[in-house]
Amino acid sequence: MNSARAAYCDVDGTLSATQIASPLIYFKARLTPQPLRALWFAGLPFRAAYWLLLDKFSREASNRTIYAAYSNMDAARVKALAAECYRSYLEPRLLHEGLQRLERLKGEGVQLVLVTGSLDFLMQPLAERLQAELVAPGLEERAGRFTGRLTVLPMTGERKADAVRAHAQRCGIDLQSSFAFGDALGDLPMLECVGKPVAVNPGRRLAAQAARRGWPIERWR
Repeated sequence: MNSARAAYCDVDGTLSATQIASPLIYFKARLTPQPLRALWFAGLPFRAAYWLLLDKFSREASNRTIYAAYSNMDAARVKALAAECYRSYLEPRLLHEGLQRLERLKGEGVQLVLVTGSLDFLMQPLAERLQAELVAPGLEERAGRFTGRLTVLPMTGERKADAVRAHAQRCGIDLQSSFAFGDALGDLPMLECVGKPVAVNPGRRLAAQAARRGWPIERWR
């Protein structure tokens, strides 16, 4: 019988006040030469509005569209900036109450696992800080450049749940005594996998699901 426990935690919107499109903007600002940079940023308000609209209908389609914008970017140069992006963008937006919650669980012997739709090379510094395992998609590379396609299907919805179950089976985790933390309706299948689901700073639809099921709601700042 499995006795090990894990805490499966989403990142964007749950553990950090971030969005997956923001690192793309960070890299475009630093790596795109003029005048292409000016043209790209001139169209950014329209792209952002489209991404937000698309996200309301399909998180998977939204993720694919955002990551497609990495197409033809120099993979080595982007990855070289990843640590700087973490320090200047992600780290200041981490929610300290969430970090403390996870640290307490780790102190109780609970294994931490970040399950996120953000890119693996962007999330690695956070995983190392928390001494957590990382389940995240990568970007396909060809001839040293990103193709704009993910190496796996977007990590959202049922695929988060599949990833949790696969990790639990591989590592001997008892899901009924494990935790999951998420903020959006796309995290619902992952939350349903465990015996101790927690809705964190939930949007309206996830909050309604949590209330209906009697799940705890936590506000992390």
